[in-house]
Amino acid sequence: MKIARVRWTTYRVPFRTPYVTAHGAASVREGLLVELASDTGLVGLGEAAPAPEEAIAPAALGRALEALAPRLLLRRPAELDLASASAAGRAVACALETAVSDLLAQARGVSVARLLNEDTASSVAVNALVTAGATEEAARAAARAQQAGYSTVKLKVGLAPSPDAERERVAAVREAIGPGVRLRLDANGAWSVDQAIETIRALERFDIEYVEQPVAPGNLEALALVQACVPVTIAADEDVGSLEAARRIIETGAARVLILKPQRLGGLRPCRAVIEAAMAAGVRAVVTTSIEAGSGTAAALQLAATVPGGLAHGLATLDLLADDLILDAGLPIENGRMRLPEGPGLGVRLDEAALARYAAGWREVG
Repeated sequence: MKIARVRWTTYRVPFRTPYVTAHGAASVREGLLVELASDTGLVGLGEAAPAPEEAIAPAALGRALEALAPRLLLRRPAELDLASASAAGRAVACALETAVSDLLAQARGVSVARLLNEDTASSVAVNALVTAGATEEAARAAARAQQAGYSTVKLKVGLAPSPDAERERVAAVREAIGPGVRLRLDANGAWSVDQAIETIRALERFDIEYVEQPVAPGNLEALALVQACVPVTIAADEDVGSLEAARRIIETGAARVLILKPQRLGGLRPCRAVIEAAMAAGVRAVVTTSIEAGSGTAAALQLAATVPGGLAHGLATLDLLADDLILDAGLPIENGRMRLPEGPGLGVRLDEAALARYAAGWREVG
């Protein structure tokens, strides 16, 4: 099997409401979709959508893919070397590596999850995501998640003006979900070391599963100091940019959970390498989206199905967007679990009618 055609398009999909983190607010999600068509008639799908805070324009993704596309033609999918050092390059590599995995899995008649690892689950637990800044609004959103059957809620923090206000907001969310739902916090690097230690100690009473990226990335000594000073588990997110970076986190004891984003790591197989390194060291791994549309979320779901350990994954993000750009039933969540689509490969197809509204039009070589 060889690649006979490459086509791609960029998209702009509005958020239903502004997506707010410690980095700011975003009103639209931008990314790139790519299809690899084989000489056997199969089509593999991938998506490049770096995290909103990375502020990488779709045009940059398009240029990176346009430079690569001619070199993909007439190549066997398994032979492609897609590694890249830049954020835009890693996102494009993720899209292409996903499309390659989709092709190979379809050719073998298996899911992408089964292609990546023989031991897979048919569904995975996912956490609800609460981003509302106002305390009352955050509590209402968390209560809706608990009523919908979610067993884990992730609350964006680092938004409150003081530790007292942060404590009030977390307390309101904990009260809204009750004691039976896990609560994890994501600070997106908003705190200094001293702020992180003080705030996490104050929030410890609310039974926190873990705190994600409490300090800015790029300083593992700071992250390790926070973990050493608080009993709550620390998770590394933005610091997990490569297998080498993950190994440094593990070696330094800077975090007990690694957050894996295929867009940041450059694809599903690089993520699998990190998962295996984490498992060998007794460190847990959680897969999250970068707020991709449906195809990127499907890829993250396939990856999450290969992770043992039972932690909820951060995949319940499609409802943040006005459209997921995929056909049929999409990727529904029932009682806090997302089921893998039936059929080989990723198991999802693009919605051409939605693309007509939100995409820029296809370009192709081949």
